Amino acid sequence: MSLGDDGDEIFRREVKSLPAYAKAQSASGSGVAAPVDEMNHLLMGLANAAQRSFHLLAERIDNMEKA
Repeated sequence: MSLGDDGDEIFRREVKSLPAYAKAQSASGSGVAAPVDEMNHLLMGLANAAQRSFHLLAERIDNMEKA
């Protein structure tokens, strides 16, 4: 599995599982913005997913250097 696939899995798990994601998706194109609290939850999910992806990348680099 490539890092891209692992990263995609992390983002799916961290972001798409949030209730705010479903609400933001349903509101897209409707001209109605999602509430700020929901958008903050979505942003935190993105931040968590990015952090986990960077940790995964760092582990892969570390393993390559040790090999």
